[in-house]
Amino acid sequence: MNRRILAAALVAIFASPLNAQDWTRFRGPGGSGLSDAGGIPAAPDADAIRWETDLPGTGHSSPVLWGDTLFLTASEDGKRALLAIDAATGDEKWRRDHEFTPYNQHRFNDYASSTACVDAERVYLSWTSPDGVQALAYRHDGEPAWKVTLGKFSAQHGSAASPVLAGGHLLVASLGEAGGSFIVGLDPATGDEKWRLERESSDKGSYCTPIVRELDGGGEEAIYTSTAHGITSIDPATGAVRWEHPTDFSQRCVAAPVVSGDIVFSSAGSGGGGKESCVVNIANGKPQDAWEAGRKGLPYVPSGIAFKGLLFLLNDGGVMTCIRASDGEELWQERAVGAPYASPIIVGDTIYCCSKEGELATLKASDKFEPVGSYTFPDGIYATPAVAGGKMYIRTFSKLYCVGGE
Repeated sequence: MNRRILAAALVAIFASPLNAQDWTRFRGPGGSGLSDAGGIPAAPDADAIRWETDLPGTGHSSPVLWGDTLFLTASEDGKRALLAIDAATGDEKWRRDHEFTPYNQHRFNDYASSTACVDAERVYLSWTSPDGVQALAYRHDGEPAWKVTLGKFSAQHGSAASPVLAGGHLLVASLGEAGGSFIVGLDPATGDEKWRLERESSDKGSYCTPIVRELDGGGEEAIYTSTAHGITSIDPATGAVRWEHPTDFSQRCVAAPVVSGDIVFSSAGSGGGGKESCVVNIANGKPQDAWEAGRKGLPYVPSGIAFKGLLFLLNDGGVMTCIRASDGEELWQERAVGAPYASPIIVGDTIYCCSKEGELATLKASDKFEPVGSYTFPDGIYATPAVAGGKMYIRTFSKLYCVGGE
């Protein structure tokens, strides 16, 4: 009997974190936006909604999950909050508020646009304000772990880049417009700065979150894009630049880069859409121009996604382009959803796209255009959905929804 009790206890201890590691940062594992979770309907409807909960204030950040807890940020009345939410019920477990001084930003941005990241010990945040860039961590029970101010911040549209964990460090970037730009690697346990990479600034700051790629020989690389430096790969363990490729971008980088094998796609834009792109082949760590994407259908805010050798690029008008990653051949271009800010994700072989008006549209991740379904929530969606534990979590302007789950 004692052995059975011990075995059950060990299962309870270890099963939760393992099952939770589906979505611990913006766009899930490595920032890929991919999940193989079952139980999420390819054509969601009202019956697929398991629960909904009201959210305080506003925010465009995505939820992340560890164990049975979702973590989410929000902004309201001069305060920014970290919320811990029960993933099974939607009930609030705890909330931690931080007062801040509001500052000028784009009218469609929010003071809670940066998505948190989480590991087995802590949840990590990055705030920006006129006082500078601040990184902080909380333990899972809501107790503060550490807080540090890293440097200045300057960008006319506000901020949006999210912190990520890679190479044993917490990576925080401030790629602004008036000097003093940097990427730092912090000790996740203490907040101590382990390395700092000074970066040039430009009049078009970078708002994108890096994608983290596993290397064939072991280790990882974090890939950033910016107007000042183009496409940059760094070693997240040391902060050393592994390679860098100029893009000649004159516009602003918002969408994260997309990686398909050795192909890296990046884009920049302004106003209502993407205007520029660069595609490189990074075989053997030596980037070379791969193929021209042209200007038609380029994304500006939504990040693209790669799946089985295909690139799916959703532009700011809701038109999706499917491109073969190996040679750049356009396979189809069709309207997938209303105008989005959220980035598409893929669960199984289904692409999920959200619009500013609250539409959730699905289609097959295929070399042929195959719409599957559409469901519209009562209010708009700017945040990218998250998938964990066989459920999808969708943040609208006012609520968080749990969809699916067997």
